[in-house]
Amino acid sequence: MSWRNKVQKNTPKVELHSIMSLIVGTYKTGKTRLWKEVTELHYSSPDEALLLAFEPGYETWELDNIIPIHKEGSDEDAWKQWEFFKKEVVPGLVKEAKEGRIVKLIGIDTADRCVDAATSWLLKDRAKRYAKNSIVSLQDLGNASGNVENGYTALYEEMKKPFDALRNAGYGLLGLGWTKEKETTLYNGMKYNSVELMMHATARKIFESQASLICCLFNEVVVVNKDGDEMSDNIKDKKGREKGSNFHETRTVMVFRPTEYISIAGGRYTDLPEEPVEYSATNFLKVFEDAVKGQLKKTKKNIEELKVEQEQERDEQAKDFGEQEDAKITAEELIAGIHQQKDRFTNVQLTEFVVPEFKMLLGTANYPSVADVEALSKALDFISNFKLPE
Repeated sequence: MSWRNKVQKNTPKVELHSIMSLIVGTYKTGKTRLWKEVTELHYSSPDEALLLAFEPGYETWELDNIIPIHKEGSDEDAWKQWEFFKKEVVPGLVKEAKEGRIVKLIGIDTADRCVDAATSWLLKDRAKRYAKNSIVSLQDLGNASGNVENGYTALYEEMKKPFDALRNAGYGLLGLGWTKEKETTLYNGMKYNSVELMMHATARKIFESQASLICCLFNEVVVVNKDGDEMSDNIKDKKGREKGSNFHETRTVMVFRPTEYISIAGGRYTDLPEEPVEYSATNFLKVFEDAVKGQLKKTKKNIEELKVEQEQERDEQAKDFGEQEDAKITAEELIAGIHQQKDRFTNVQLTEFVVPEFKMLLGTANYPSVADVEALSKALDFISNFKLPE
């Protein structure tokens, strides 16, 4: 088949659940509330939007469709949360998309706690894999593995798989994340403060780099006088020294483009508001609608026609992907099977019978480091069927 047959035309996606998006802000800026109000306004059925709660904070809101993943494990054993997510929630959603989609948009509340859960699972898994009592950090993983693995690379690969599966199954993802103020020094020594994501660079590769729309919630303060009028100059005392006003108003705004202070905002759309927008679900959806319309310069079909067409494409994609997943056995599952079979052998028997065969089949006795599914299948078949001497 010629590569020319692969050339196709792309039409901009027009649904909120067609993309990955981010709503970020510091603590108590209204991230979960905006999720609730946007999804209630945008979807006709509450079942179409599912919130995966990796932390508490939703308790004061009436939410019809939520999975409290944080209850699967405490902070000390947060790995249970990630295991439940990747082994129960994701396969279930992939299967449901194949057989008959209910959910369209999935919320991650918060992406930061999701990263913590995945990190906890990875460190526990690798401690077992490399026969260590514990591995305390991603930096420590490199030493524990004999530099076979880089901790941050391993975390990226671990998190990428389930989220790619959800996207391939046709789900839209909306992450909720924390922001922080960061001081940055330029090459010329000048320093400036900016609002950025709190998560580390590897986690940003999962959530920020893939987001087509990023909305930053920011508490904007306006200084007013005692009559409530906005002031443009500071009050001065009798000696002419500036002093603070006793009055001010604080309002939460939505920022959709980077500013001189806020760096985490924007996305892949050209028609986004230059100025902060008043916080509301209606305004959020209006910004998204205008952004989509701004991308449809040449497309002759209207948005409603595109919604129907793209929904059919997502369902077909989900069915194809679900069938591929049903037929696929992962390297991780094969490694887990070998782990179980090892218990039948003593250390001496492993050294005498298993290690030589594994070196021949896998090129190494360190089977957890192997990603070749076919080779691992042969190794599992060997160790499962090997009859120990009487």
